[in-house]
Amino acid sequence: MLGLAGGAATAALGALILGEYEFTGSLPWLAGPLFGYLVAEVVVGVGKDRSWTLAVVTAALAFGGVAWAGWIDSSEGVEPVKSLVWVAAGLAAVTALLRVPDLRRPRHPRR
Repeated sequence: MLGLAGGAATAALGALILGEYEFTGSLPWLAGPLFGYLVAEVVVGVGKDRSWTLAVVTAALAFGGVAWAGWIDSSEGVEPVKSLVWVAAGLAAVTALLRVPDLRRPRHPRR
């Protein structure tokens, strides 16, 4: 639970910071995966859990953080949200989803 709380705080702080930038050019393509990676690292580093359930929740946190940043970038709903916000949010979610679980093949002890 502590790892998830840290991930939520990271996503919220990241949304406030990322929301100050325009989602144009290469920013969504770089910020999305980095945002997802950062949130996932906090969740795994603090919580020490690598389950698929936690991965899905972390992916939702990363997606929500980038979507919130896009809403901030749109002058908090005054302008339409840019379409690249959804690209960045999707990349953040996929990155977090793949980073949290341990995808290495299980090692079988030699006999």
